[in-house]
Amino acid sequence: MRKALFCFCLLPLAVAAQPIPPAAEPLPPLAVKLRAAYLAELVKTAEAYNASLLPLAENYVLELKKLSVRLKEAKDQPGMEAVRKEAGRFMRALAAEPDPFEVVPELTQEAVVQTPETLRLIQQAYAGSRKANDLARNEKVITLANKYIAGLDMIQNTSATEGKAEEAAAVKKEATRMRVALQRKDFANRAFDPAKISIRLTPPLPDASAIKERADGPQPVTRNLAALALNDLAPAVQAFLMKPLEYDKEWPPEITKWKFEGSGNYSHDFSLYNLPGQPDELGIFAYPKTMKAYVRGTTKYSTVNYDNKAISWLGKAMSWRLNDSRDLLCRVVFRTKRPALKEDAGPAACVAVYSIDENNRLIASMSVPMLTEETQVRMTKHYTYNRLNIFWEGTKRKRGFTIPDHMPIRVVIGIAGFAPGEEVDATIEIGPCGHLGD
Repeated sequence: MRKALFCFCLLPLAVAAQPIPPAAEPLPPLAVKLRAAYLAELVKTAEAYNASLLPLAENYVLELKKLSVRLKEAKDQPGMEAVRKEAGRFMRALAAEPDPFEVVPELTQEAVVQTPETLRLIQQAYAGSRKANDLARNEKVITLANKYIAGLDMIQNTSATEGKAEEAAAVKKEATRMRVALQRKDFANRAFDPAKISIRLTPPLPDASAIKERADGPQPVTRNLAALALNDLAPAVQAFLMKPLEYDKEWPPEITKWKFEGSGNYSHDFSLYNLPGQPDELGIFAYPKTMKAYVRGTTKYSTVNYDNKAISWLGKAMSWRLNDSRDLLCRVVFRTKRPALKEDAGPAACVAVYSIDENNRLIASMSVPMLTEETQVRMTKHYTYNRLNIFWEGTKRKRGFTIPDHMPIRVVIGIAGFAPGEEVDATIEIGPCGHLGD
């Protein structure tokens, strides 16, 4: 039993030297060591949490700075003013006395704007990161407390077996005190009080010069997400990609007949999908099992010369084979944390249909700006007559194309960027739907 507690009781000298608050009653030596280890781990948890807050604040200010640059390029004066006001408000909130009853004191719900949407999404992402950081800290504290209680139970059993009734009673009382404390909703916050540990309610003020240096420095090169394993992606992205496709198993939708072909480079010139020699732009991780994909990266080029053509929109896409054109009946949902600032900027949601038997001839296509957090496009090939409709639900834009039944086709769905520095962080989801008008 003593060996089982050894790793938990091993402390860094600097931490062990701190004065340890006494328990409710005197504890036996082994329990005293266990309590010291518990409190020392609380100190380390608090220090790690406090240290994690500044990078979150710095990233937020950096995101605001990047957005301001994008809005300036788009000549969006009201948007620039909104970002300027938010940056000033945020810095003042960090310097002010925080409200202990607010989950994120420096960015309350009242401070979240409605427009521009790009700013609102950045605010919501920051608030979400802060809340997730708090939840992770609380989980560590509760796990640590449970380990402490388990160690006390082991010591109590040993003391009782050895006939040390008083020691067993003292250890049991401490374990009971901890169990009662764990029942409190605010235990994860109050747990730091006995060790007199200070937990920050807000991050410290970011260093403006450090943020400027990061903003002016070289941007990281886009990684080829197609080469990554699923476990290498962020947990939220993993959860999205792995969420099963929902449909009526007795009446499976047409998309269940689609065959995944792969992913590749994409261009606003729809005829150029996955042709060799195109510049590698953005990255894509396709998960065909659930018909979803994740596209991320920073646009590097403004205009490139390819195949004697000037191309100014580049990205990534995934392709699917349909043996019968009548199986083209789907809704494609694009979601982004970084919407386009205007219609002629990126990111853009793109869909295209090709004839496989005619050397991949382009039959139909549509590109729409991702101006909001969610963009939906529907593609429907009518089952009884030779008509394909592509419909953008944002502005009710609709295009019709003639396409025969039973034709083997390739459907390509992707995202393209436009200007250098544009950041893409978006997901694609293919789902079933009815015909237009259903």
